[in-house]
Amino acid sequence: MVRIPVRKEKRESGQAILLVVLAMSLFMLGALGFIIDGSHLYAQRTMAQAAADAAAQAGMMSIFDNTAGAWGAHTVGASFTCGTGDAAAACKYAQSTANGFSLAGDVVTVTPNPAGVAVTGLSTADSVNLLEVSVSRKVNTTLMNLIGSSGATIRAVGIAAILQIVNPTPILITHPTLSGALSMNGSTSIAICGGPTQSIEVNSSSATAFGGGGTIDLSHAGPLDPGNCTTGTGANFGVFGGDHTNPGSVTLGTTGKYLSPSSPIQDPLAGVAPPAKPTIQGAAATCTAHCASCPGGATTCLEYTPGLYATGLNLKGQTAMLDPGVYYIEDDGFSTKISTVGMCAQCPADPTTANGVLLYDTVTTPKTGTITAANCDATGGFTIDTNSNDVFMGAGVSSATPTAAPAAPYYGIAFFEDRNACAQTHTLGQGNGCFSIVGTIYITNTLATMLASPAVYQTVDYHGTPCTGVQNFGEIIVSALSMQGNVSITMGLFPSGFLKIRQVALVD
Repeated sequence: MVRIPVRKEKRESGQAILLVVLAMSLFMLGALGFIIDGSHLYAQRTMAQAAADAAAQAGMMSIFDNTAGAWGAHTVGASFTCGTGDAAAACKYAQSTANGFSLAGDVVTVTPNPAGVAVTGLSTADSVNLLEVSVSRKVNTTLMNLIGSSGATIRAVGIAAILQIVNPTPILITHPTLSGALSMNGSTSIAICGGPTQSIEVNSSSATAFGGGGTIDLSHAGPLDPGNCTTGTGANFGVFGGDHTNPGSVTLGTTGKYLSPSSPIQDPLAGVAPPAKPTIQGAAATCTAHCASCPGGATTCLEYTPGLYATGLNLKGQTAMLDPGVYYIEDDGFSTKISTVGMCAQCPADPTTANGVLLYDTVTTPKTGTITAANCDATGGFTIDTNSNDVFMGAGVSSATPTAAPAAPYYGIAFFEDRNACAQTHTLGQGNGCFSIVGTIYITNTLATMLASPAVYQTVDYHGTPCTGVQNFGEIIVSALSMQGNVSITMGLFPSGFLKIRQVALVD
């Protein structure tokens, strides 16, 4: 059999190489497209996540604050898809300039209480305690389009919640920008025993929000101590601005930490409504049936009843006893001087304050609208002056050694300042005046007021050389805290704190 040789044309000899080059080119083009377009898709996905998180938090905060923008024109509590120019808080934040999702071609969906999302510690006081916001966008590709991939849809989900947590700080300084928001001079000191894992928080963003001075002893603070400084191992001190390092005046124990910057903590009592103005006038008369409760071992004293005090409540030079209830004090404030003040231990409990009192300082005609230095309530404030020896129990507190946290509506508050008050200083312990308190000192303006008008805030000044070694149960929540002279604040606290509060948090 004769084999006929096959002749190859020389012009075909390079085609295989061309095919390999073409294949390699497509591969390189695809790889380059994957890198470029993949990076673009990743950036878009990151933007979407930021937008979803911001929208979820904004929507949840609006629900938390019960503002008109929570739902816009949508049905309260129902799922919806945002439209262009939608007024709902979640939609507005998703389409803000910072987040960049226009809603013209993007899809933003808001889902209250989404099914299948498990979160521990949700608030039981809110019908909507979870809010899911999903953001999606069609992103076109460039080089990858050449190999058949015309684009992709990116999607991100943010979930915010209203949680019920134990208030983390016995001392909370609320002013958002003030220099020296916590100021300690001379031989001043703070000592905290027991309480939660963080003892003090200074919210101010100023680099000099806390500059040291005095001494702060947290070595026996924290949940391992029952409040008597026997077993605690330490708790945290937090300041949002500075000093960013421990100035040497804060003792933290073996487990405490100096945290700076430490994220600001919301006012835990911001949602507590002030008491309604009573129709019954408060009055004082010499005790009759309850004289055994007169303070300081006295056999007789003036016994005060709760109600309206239209010209202030001044106990100067008195031995006075306060019956349980709400004291609504207008215009001239609450003050003691050269006095001995105590609680009526024999009186029946009040429906809203139990065996304690709520001293609310306000004015006859409160201002409305935006609060500024020119539009504020000129209250009289709180003053504990020279030679006072006073004991107070806050609303809802049942005894001087309570074993359970006080409940609604006033959560242990003893001193409650009008949140629209003009700027002023409340002096506690002036000279050698002193007081013991089982309850909370709540003297602050709202965050919105202090942000808009930073000069409108409440300073609580512990001054002079008052009594030492007083065990205080409760909290100190004030715009600014100043300590001068030889004053000492000693706090003995429950490990779990006084109050479970609602707080917005991003949970997914």
